[in-house]
Amino acid sequence: MRQFLRNKALWAIIVAHFCNNWTLYVILSWLPKYVNDDLGVPFASVGLIAMLPHITSFLCLNIAGNIADRLIQRGNSVTYVRKLMQTIGFGGLATCLFLITTVNDVWSAIGLLCLGKLFGAAGIGGHSVNHMDIGPKYAGTLMGITNTFATLPGIVAVYVTGYILQVTGSWDWVFITTAGVTLFGMVFYLIFASGEKQFD
Repeated sequence: MRQFLRNKALWAIIVAHFCNNWTLYVILSWLPKYVNDDLGVPFASVGLIAMLPHITSFLCLNIAGNIADRLIQRGNSVTYVRKLMQTIGFGGLATCLFLITTVNDVWSAIGLLCLGKLFGAAGIGGHSVNHMDIGPKYAGTLMGITNTFATLPGIVAVYVTGYILQVTGSWDWVFITTAGVTLFGMVFYLIFASGEKQFD
């Protein structure tokens, strides 16, 4: 375990996985309340509208993975492709989260969230499969390690979001904070990630 946790490339995946799930859990837990309270959508219609970003993500994940595979097949290094896909994923998502603070109507906000999820799907070709690059024999163990850290936002992100709303009453600060976490994950991954085998 120690040799794993001393590896910078693994920590790049851990941080990216954590930051990815921060956004996931905030949207899963708080989007219905945002749509109802801030955007004024009747409660009976909230479920359908709040599902749209998740449907977008589901549809785009396989496309993003296919693009990453094709880029590698064309001779690009695995490290380059992983960092490129993660930058598109987190950079695009963070931009959309920031832009949500500039709109007030439901379809603009949901449209931006769907666009953010479209970009975010690119992470499937970034950190999500990076375990197999750095340790093919230990991919399951490495996923277990990163996923353990990535479950923490299920507690922390949900609590922090509630605290922000309680203290500021501002959904803008929720999205700004979430975008900030996402950008941190992008930068950390760009600096430390690798597509080269780390563990034999």
